[in-house]
Amino acid sequence: MNTNTGIIGTMGTGKTQFTKSLITQLMQNQESNVNSAPIGMLIFDYKSDYVDDEFVEINAVKRHKLYKLPYNPLSLFGDTPMLPVHTARGFSDTMAKAFGLGVKQQATLRKLVLDAYEQAGIDRADASTWHLPAPTIKDIWNLFEATDPSIDSLYAALESLNELEIFESDNHLCSSLYDLLDGVLVIELAGYPPQVQNLVVALTLDLFYSQMQKQGKPQVQGDYRQITKMILVDEADNFMSQDFPSLRKVLKEGREYGVGVVLSTQDITHFKTGENNYSAYILTWVIHRVAQISNGDIKAIFNVDDKSEQEHLMETVRKLDKHYSLYIDGHKKLVKMKDKAFWELCQQFEVS
Repeated sequence: MNTNTGIIGTMGTGKTQFTKSLITQLMQNQESNVNSAPIGMLIFDYKSDYVDDEFVEINAVKRHKLYKLPYNPLSLFGDTPMLPVHTARGFSDTMAKAFGLGVKQQATLRKLVLDAYEQAGIDRADASTWHLPAPTIKDIWNLFEATDPSIDSLYAALESLNELEIFESDNHLCSSLYDLLDGVLVIELAGYPPQVQNLVVALTLDLFYSQMQKQGKPQVQGDYRQITKMILVDEADNFMSQDFPSLRKVLKEGREYGVGVVLSTQDITHFKTGENNYSAYILTWVIHRVAQISNGDIKAIFNVDDKSEQEHLMETVRKLDKHYSLYIDGHKKLVKMKDKAFWELCQQFEVS
């Protein structure tokens, strides 16, 4: 019913091997999904962990570098009144968080986006025009350049998106992100500045959220809800710390649409920021060895109040061997687990 999962472990504990194995087993066992429905898997890969030959071959991975990504973050989905205004505001807010834009710069960007919609024949108040091809980042940049702008953080933000050609500028070559998520799609983020990496993840999640809400609710059979899409944010600490609203919204509302989020990071503290407590939306935890873990962390994850039991669990977590983890399910049931590492799965495939 709720597939949101937190995977924790310091480097060298087998966390990535576990995560690759989990994804592979999900994809290999789709016939066990409610009505054998296919699962779309979106992976944000910060360190090129999910593009090795074996993983790509076994999971028939579609790879996209940050160049001409075939979807448009300004495309319109939904029937909310004044939808272009809402989309422009969301785009402006996300850009502001990624690049530290001020209030005036955000207002400038919102106006640019709305002017671009107008130029494309899209009337903010007339829903019959919203199906028209949306403006692209290239269109926004052209409008911006025509204003003879000063070189500031807004200039740097838009220039980064435009100059690197991160998103496809030809609308005819763009498709729905939801439609692209047929099988495993890896977006390769390695080699780009953190600002650009986080911006791409945030804009993609903004688009995913708007398209998710357009989908019907998936089928439920007894205790099981059909899984439709899964999102993995690997090494998610940097992204979580930025407090982009789309991550919280997908975590909070995704289960109703059969969507689950897997967040993998090195430390439990990464799940809590000044604005958000992401752990509140996660029911399943897989804890590998971590050096730093507190009584509060133990209480939050394991639902254990007794101090001596907390101390025992902290000691257990600190001493876990490689490829061993503590698994906590939605009922706070705790099991010590020997992971089936991805390389072990590969050996199985070779034998069969």
